[in-house]
Amino acid sequence: MQLAQQIKMRQSQSLVMTPQLQQAIKLLQMTNLELCQFLENQQAENPFLEVDTNTTTDENNNADLKSKETTSSISEDMQNGKSLSEDPSSSQDYENRYETELNERPKLDSPNSNSKNISSDDFDDYISNLANRPETLKEHVKKQISLEFRNSKELMIASVLTDYLEPTGWISTNIDNISNEINCDIEEIVNVLSKLQKLEPAGIFARNLSECLKIQLVEKSLLSEGLSSLLENLDLLAKGELKQLMKITNLDKEGISNAITLIRSLNPKPGEAFLFDETIQNSPDVIVSKSNKGWVVELNKSTLPAVVIDENYISRLNSKKQSDNSSSYIADSIASARWLKRSVEQRNSTTLTIASAIVAQQEEFLNKGLSYLKPMVLRDIASNVGMHESTVSRVTTGLTIETPKGCYAMKYFFSVSLNSAENGETHAATAVREAIKKLIADEPSKKPLSDETIANIMKKEGIDLARRTVAKYREIMKIPSSAQRRRQTRLAEIS
Repeated sequence: MQLAQQIKMRQSQSLVMTPQLQQAIKLLQMTNLELCQFLENQQAENPFLEVDTNTTTDENNNADLKSKETTSSISEDMQNGKSLSEDPSSSQDYENRYETELNERPKLDSPNSNSKNISSDDFDDYISNLANRPETLKEHVKKQISLEFRNSKELMIASVLTDYLEPTGWISTNIDNISNEINCDIEEIVNVLSKLQKLEPAGIFARNLSECLKIQLVEKSLLSEGLSSLLENLDLLAKGELKQLMKITNLDKEGISNAITLIRSLNPKPGEAFLFDETIQNSPDVIVSKSNKGWVVELNKSTLPAVVIDENYISRLNSKKQSDNSSSYIADSIASARWLKRSVEQRNSTTLTIASAIVAQQEEFLNKGLSYLKPMVLRDIASNVGMHESTVSRVTTGLTIETPKGCYAMKYFFSVSLNSAENGETHAATAVREAIKKLIADEPSKKPLSDETIANIMKKEGIDLARRTVAKYREIMKIPSSAQRRRQTRLAEIS
């Protein structure tokens, strides 16, 4: 077989993720506190970069007039081909220098000689540090909430109850007060609370010591009538009223002794096994407030850092003669600082735009409460703000928003909607699931409704629903199939 070299031309399309674009995407997913920590790390490595955490002063708004052009949109600059216009050494291949800078960077005799430009390794190190931080109690709970709850209204209630968690893992705030605060029925809150009490660690979301211990015994399948009575009379146990306890619980001395030994093996404060950091938990990224002209949406300035570039330092260095190696290093550092400033400002602008769109969609919820939460999907917000769904997803996944009705994760505002069979009206999936649940609860025990029958009934009521959708919702609510329900009825009759 003869080998020969040939010259060919081929046209193809490809998507290139530049380092700058990767930087912008990763910053977009950071909360205000995570962004502040990351920028402080970069400040220690870049001599031209300063981070100002006091963003409420007018000086920050008027500073760095020479670099105002850097606040334009990243996407616009990339489209116009101006992405390298701020790099003093833009005549060189920026991407190649970006990839090889760790190997080729010159050493400078200065306190910042170990400084380096921003690379993907910096982000990886930062994320690694976050992963090594001990998990807080509320972080641990919220991970389970996102898996346990599918109903958007229940998600909101669970989020509110999580905010009331104490370091012990208990929730001592009166349920009536919570109900009045979020304009929600007490029954709905109690129902969500009972589901939260099944999360790990066993015993969290208990309202008192007795309930905390009961939850743990139920989880271990050890709760008996005698133990239940004993836990309801812990005050007598504390006083040592054994004879009275024996009458109430129908346990003898040995039974009381064994019960006490079992109770001592339980954890009265399950939440203390986790880090409890109020600073991390109660720092929303976006704040929504009511004014005379309507709803006001703003970023949380108390935790939002501002990136400032020391232009005076840059001017002084430019006026001095530098060696080729020093000039290259200075150019790289300046370019990195300006790109970081641009990325942060773009991130803040995008976050504010998306949050404002969510508030506009859910204005009725903010005015009247959880019962008026509208069905909403990522596509709705993406079309309103003119962004891609993936961008909306990135922003809403990690950030939180504080409203007069409570502090929520942005993703909790999104829920599925279903179309009406008649007039095109949308129905929240939550309401549809409740309707299916009610139909099954009212069905004849000997003739349970099949999924197909339920779908037909719903269609007559104006909700266009497929059989497989009914099956999916039934499984979410952990309701057995019609065949299983019929079998259970037969077993109940035999027993």
